[in-house]
Amino acid sequence: MKLNELIDTLSENEYVQDALYEVADAVFLEKLFDMRQRFINDYINVKNGVTCNIFVFNDLEQDAFEISRRIEATDMLIDQFIPDHLPFDFEGFPWWDDEEGLS
Repeated sequence: MKLNELIDTLSENEYVQDALYEVADAVFLEKLFDMRQRFINDYINVKNGVTCNIFVFNDLEQDAFEISRRIEATDMLIDQFIPDHLPFDFEGFPWWDDEEGLS
């Protein structure tokens, strides 16, 4: 991995290397949380009936499914670093027309 090689060349001191690995992990996690939150926002919008066309064009249900897969993937990655991480609760967001009895 290029990052490992870079860290190893920056310092031969194992404590400095460990600190750099921790910084790299923290940056990676922060980006994962940002991406997860963007997907969650998109998912909620689609479930509220907003056509976002994030992954699928003109199909809310399929678009929500594809977005949900990405949320699950980010949750799995985050769980590798934070074992007590709570995955997103998909059941907490029904379809907008289900709430109003429109379907």
